[in-house]
Amino acid sequence: MALVEILPGIEIADLALYLKKERILVIGDVHLGFEEAMARQGVFLPRFQFKDTIDRLGKIFPLLQQKLEAIVINGDLKHEFASISSQEWREILKFFDFLLRHSKQIIIVKGNHDVKLSPIARKRNIAVVENIAANDKFICHGHIVPGSSEFEKSKIVIVGNEHPAVSLREGARSELYKCFLVGKWQDKKMVVMPSFNQVTIGSDILKEKFISPFMRQDLGRFEVFVAGDKVYPFGKVRSLA
Repeated sequence: MALVEILPGIEIADLALYLKKERILVIGDVHLGFEEAMARQGVFLPRFQFKDTIDRLGKIFPLLQQKLEAIVINGDLKHEFASISSQEWREILKFFDFLLRHSKQIIIVKGNHDVKLSPIARKRNIAVVENIAANDKFICHGHIVPGSSEFEKSKIVIVGNEHPAVSLREGARSELYKCFLVGKWQDKKMVVMPSFNQVTIGSDILKEKFISPFMRQDLGRFEVFVAGDKVYPFGKVRSLA
């Protein structure tokens, strides 16, 4: 696996983004506690997500070759909306401890699933914020469009929330793959990140209706980068439709 630059100073690192100048790693939409939430709905899944998440991140950190200034979790660290499940309590605290071995700090950008996240974050003195400005870059979850002056001044916006994936067809067979999207939102360049959730792939950008206001536009000119065993550039969305 190698880092792949998609915009100046912004590199894909597996399912994460590395902001090289700022030494910030961005991940999002981890949805820890997903299996317990599904069990409450009568869907029982093997509980492998936490281990697979740690293992996947463990392969990313050596690529960066230096300790990070910060790891930004761009929304939806946990899955439950209105409560904190026992699985979330256990796994999120272990997750924080693991990340802090590789970074000076963790910053959580609040997502729409993170209504009850603050009690866990306080256990490790981790900040939960609405968004982050880093030089000319602006990181927000993407479920709402910020109205701040920092957002207005930014040149690049990084969002999650949508869990983008793309279906690629070979003959009669079609498979869905997590992907990054690179395009524009108004006068800004925009990067849409895939989810770091290890249980589900995401929403097919060629078929699904979008929930994020950032995605309610013609995506035809957006560039698609599939995240697999390496990064695969697949050209523009319109060439895949």
